[in-house]
Amino acid sequence: MSEGYRPVVSSAPPQPEVRGGFARLGRVCARRRWWVIGAWIALLVGFGIFAPRLGGELTPGGFEIAGSTSEQARTTILERFSGDFPTGVTAVLTLRDGGTDPASLDVAARRVDALLSADPLVGEVAAPLRAGDGRALVVVVGIRAGLDDALKQADRIIATARAGATPDVRVEVTGGPAIFDDFDAVNAEDLRRSELVQVPIVLLILLLVLGSLIAASLPIITTFTALVVTLGALYFVARGADLSIYVQNIVPLVGIGVGVDYSLFLVRRFAEELRRGLVPHEAVAMTLHTSGRAIFFSGLTVVVALAGMFAVGVPIFTGFAIGSIAVVTVAMAAGLTLVPAVLAALGTRISRWNLGERLRPRAFRDRPVDETRWARWAEAVMRRPWPYLLGSSALLLALAVPVLWLDLGSSGATSLPRDAPSIRAADAVARDLGPGSLAPLRVVVDGGDAPPSPAGVAALIAAIRRDPAVTVTGRIRRADDGNAQLIHVVPAFGEDTPEAQDLVARIEDRIVPATTELGGARVLIGGAASQNRDFTDTVAKNLPRVIGLVMLLTFLVLVVLFRSILLPLKAVAMTLLSVLAAYGVLVMVFQWGWGDALLGFDNLGHVTSWVPPFLFSILFGLSMDYEVFLLTRVREHYLVHGDDRAAVSWGLARSGGIITAAAAIMIVVFLSFVTGRLIPIKESALGLAVAVFLDATIVRIILVPAFMRIAGRWNWWLPGWLDRTLPAPPPEGARAPD
Repeated sequence: MSEGYRPVVSSAPPQPEVRGGFARLGRVCARRRWWVIGAWIALLVGFGIFAPRLGGELTPGGFEIAGSTSEQARTTILERFSGDFPTGVTAVLTLRDGGTDPASLDVAARRVDALLSADPLVGEVAAPLRAGDGRALVVVVGIRAGLDDALKQADRIIATARAGATPDVRVEVTGGPAIFDDFDAVNAEDLRRSELVQVPIVLLILLLVLGSLIAASLPIITTFTALVVTLGALYFVARGADLSIYVQNIVPLVGIGVGVDYSLFLVRRFAEELRRGLVPHEAVAMTLHTSGRAIFFSGLTVVVALAGMFAVGVPIFTGFAIGSIAVVTVAMAAGLTLVPAVLAALGTRISRWNLGERLRPRAFRDRPVDETRWARWAEAVMRRPWPYLLGSSALLLALAVPVLWLDLGSSGATSLPRDAPSIRAADAVARDLGPGSLAPLRVVVDGGDAPPSPAGVAALIAAIRRDPAVTVTGRIRRADDGNAQLIHVVPAFGEDTPEAQDLVARIEDRIVPATTELGGARVLIGGAASQNRDFTDTVAKNLPRVIGLVMLLTFLVLVVLFRSILLPLKAVAMTLLSVLAAYGVLVMVFQWGWGDALLGFDNLGHVTSWVPPFLFSILFGLSMDYEVFLLTRVREHYLVHGDDRAAVSWGLARSGGIITAAAAIMIVVFLSFVTGRLIPIKESALGLAVAVFLDATIVRIILVPAFMRIAGRWNWWLPGWLDRTLPAPPPEGARAPD
């Protein structure tokens, strides 16, 4: 057996057999290890069949706001205007290099028209518009479906249009469905690239931390199992509920982080118990009694924080919440059952193929507490706690200051690389016909039981035309029942720009109320810019609710876990500070453009509106991982010796290195997504990496020991009435630390 894992007979008196639910679970998993392993293999194989099919069940939509003006306009157009369609694509026909005969464009246009008209989902193929000095034709195609259904059929419609190409004419397709189709393709390619980066680096870090190749492989295997099972299970969820294509990013983003962390903490604790002299079965029981308990509460805290996304009230966030909660739950279940079973099966063989102590970094070597740098660092911080507390807090506050200028916006087509086929076509249309031509506003004037006043409609059109952000007011159509009219308005700006959304606001809030001739007619504004505005406004309005709900629920879980008031308050406040600092970095990079060239993109002048609430829930959950693991070790010492200062020093010495390694793994995973080409994913990944870095360094190794030294015994204060009211927690590990 390797020196690093050789059992050592402790000089401390023998302890009674640990009891409690987690210890019993550990013994059951150890005794029935092959049944447990077999059950997980069955789950892996069963769900593994469906995991690759998940992408076909996901929707690129999820941004619709139920009851919003844009959604009401879309529904009204679908139901009452049979000659118009709220969703469509645009085919752009251009002469290939060397082509000189414009007549060949007309031939290709007739081919495209014939092919598309035969598709039952296509409602209308408009007459071609000549552009680009006669060297291009633009064909607008209406689709008989809402956005989500059109997106699911985008592949077929795009392929049909492209089939109309000739040797002389190239056909490219743009518009919402085509853009989302490219979005899906780029997203899938980026995922594959990030996986190639993640696995070898994560394995190297695990090898340095755990020393043994077998031990380092276990977190990889269990995390892979959790991911496959989760993705397979989500396939069935997606068949009955709308889940966004972003779920394919969110599940590995969250799952790899928590899955590897949970397994890492368990394997490390198991090795520690072996060195203390326990036989493998009892080492498994003690591992679950201590680290298993911490993992359960850590996972519960993460799930509670992720549930805050339900409060946003937008379908895409519901999908985020379902996907991320599912992977955390499965990873926690694997950590509490599969990992103990495998540890029991391996026993002392877990130490084979060991690097040896000399080859491992000092921070990860097994040595007495008083010889570790972490213990010496904790003592240094606690000797002068106020300067460390104030200095590190000032640094985080300085990073958070840019949040005061946070500007939320949309990043649909603008989030794609400029060489994507749909973006090339969109740029060609914007260059020749104007950037707003691809996404016109659709203004519905609904008279209710009678036609709207012709004078009112005329006055509204005249007022809209006078707005400097309007290029054209296009055709006007009457509803099938004659009681509504539809006005097409072409903005001078693209759908993702703040100028287009400001135009929607002016029409809705100023132009319509000022047009008194409309009488009692209701005006609804549809189109992509209107939908983007409704989405951004809804997210901004609900963000404070998300923050408050996540903080409250997290605080309550931590009160039950630590039987303390002050420590949960401290944890929530410090995590909030690190999250705000991460927001500040996002503003500097993605809104102000500091260093955007280094990350391979051009800043959009805003932060994507869905990213901050998503980041808040994810970061609050992941940050609490480290809080729970650190304070669990601190409390373990405190319950035995009652010395708060010694407990902090011992807890940091026992968990500082492992928390650093866990954070390094998460940062590697997150940064691998920064190399992708989709701006919202870059924003999410960089925000997560920055927050985890700040949390694992400034917060956990400076702020926490400084604060706990200042608070002293107040750290563990809990009113008697509350102690009697709270549910009794599972028994805690009582092993006296060395």
